Formats: sequence, structure tokens, C-alpha cells
Amino acid sequence: MQRLSILILLAVPLLLIGCADLGEDPEIESVTDFPWPRVPYQAAWSSEQNDFFVAGGSGIILRLEGSDWEIMESGTERQLNGIWGSSSENIFAVGQFGTILHYNGELWDVMESNVTLNLQDVWGSSSNSVYAVGFGGTILQYDGENWSIFEETGLDILSGIWGTSDENIFVSSTDGVILHYDGDVWSRISEGNPPLFSVWGLNKSSVYATGSGGTLLHFDGDEWQSILSGTTRGLYAMWGSSPNNKIAVGISGTLVRYDGRRWQELEFFTLENLSGIAGNNRGDVIVVGGHGAIYRNSVLF
Repeated sequence: MQRLSILILLAVPLLLIGCADLGEDPEIESVTDFPWPRVPYQAAWSSEQNDFFVAGGSGIILRLEGSDWEIMESGTERQLNGIWGSSSENIFAVGQFGTILHYNGELWDVMESNVTLNLQDVWGSSSNSVYAVGFGGTILQYDGENWSIFEETGLDILSGIWGTSDENIFVSSTDGVILHYDGDVWSRISEGNPPLFSVWGLNKSSVYATGSGGTLLHFDGDEWQSILSGTTRGLYAMWGSSPNNKIAVGISGTLVRYDGRRWQELEFFTLENLSGIAGNNRGDVIVVGGHGAIYRNSVLF
């Protein structure tokens, strides 16, 4: 693996609780040189050990550990669309043509998925219970040994997956349908929405789905409701540290934040699509997107 010298990324103090008022201009420092490939980065994930993994085009996986970036040997040149792990020693990445990779803390290995459809996202409840979703409405499950088809939903593209346990899983789709698994059956718990691109939650009573036209849906444990996101542009991904600090990112540098009172679009200086966001319990946030875009906020709570 190639060790990269650290560069100043991007400080965005607005993103976190206790930072500048939303009306103030952020103090921004941008990258002037990119020592990593300028591929579209699709997803990011952070471990409890406070390191970050970023996945994207051409099979590129980056790791940020402390203040050092490195390019990891992924074993594939196919685009990677989703990444999730139970720890820094057990990470899964999924992508084009049924690609699934596993990291054991030392090496990335290509796993047999038994499908050739594009996979869009991955999530698990533990190291031995992992799910992947993608084209053709396919849901795959990993049991600790093998991947197999878990459900054929009949939908077009399953875009995102998130849950709290094997008995409480949510899946978003570009059909505008949200699926839920209760441990026994998959059911459609919301339909007729615009195309949805992601699903994410703080807990089982606070789940969000993002989509086209600034669509932002919230599930309170009983029902889904549409809420004002502060933008009319598509939102691709979401992350939050608390009920009063949530961030969604999307088309042409769109970044909206909830501060406990309302959602508001923040000024951002890029026109690149922002496709992924991840944060950790130290107040570090990574946003990734097109043409090698990576932005970092490292302000502690």
C-alpha cells in the first residue's frame, strides 16, 4: 500500500454542534493538490477507532488513519458504491457487477457474490450478518461464510440500506418505495415517493430517507412524513451525530444541515456531486464526491 503525505483538506466548522452560527461564513481551506486518484468517490465509513475508509471509481479505496492517508490495494478495478464495517478489521465494500470485497485488517479479498448485478450499498448488524442491495431489486445476505440471495423484491434499484438489528432493517429504492424487514418478512412501508437514494438513522425511532428534488423523509417509529430539507436539489447521503446535528449532501455541492430547529442549505464552494458522508464520535466528518472530491471537518465537540 502506498503511504500518502498529509495535506490540509477542508475545515468546515459549521457542520458540528458548538461551532459558528449558520449565518457566518465558514473558514475554508481547500486542497491544492490531490495525491490520490481523481475518481468519483461514492461512499465513506468511519470506525469506532476513528479511522475513515473511502470507496469509489476504479476500485479505489482510501484510508485515513490519524493524519495519514493511504491508497489500499483493493483487488478490483470496478467501481465501488458502498462501504460498511463492524470494526477496522472487518469491512465490506460493494460495487459494479456483483463485486463484494472484504477487509480483515490486513488485506482486501474479493468475495463470491453469486450475482452480476450492480450493488449499491451494504450494511450489517454484526460481522456474521451483512446485507447488500442493488439493481434488480436484489437483497443479498452474508452469514459469516457465504453470500446468497436473501430476497427478490421486484423493484428496480435498491439504493440504500440501514438498520438497528436483524429484526429492523430499512431499504430505500429509486422506485420511491421504502422496504422494512421485521425478522420474518419484507414489507413496503412507504410508497409513492420521488426516487430515493439513501436511508440512514440515529435509532429505530429516527430514520431518514433522502432523494431527488431535495426529498427528505422521516420515520418516527410509526409513520413516514415528508419534511422540508431546505433545498430542491437531490440528496444522495446523510449522517448525523445527534438529534440536533444532522447533515445531508447531494447534487452540485449541496449540503444541508439540521441544527435542532430547522434544515438549512449551507454555502459550499464545489459544483461536484457529493455522494457520501461519514463521521465519528470525535467530531470528525468526511464528505466525498465526484472528481476525487474529499472534504474534511476536524473540529471536536
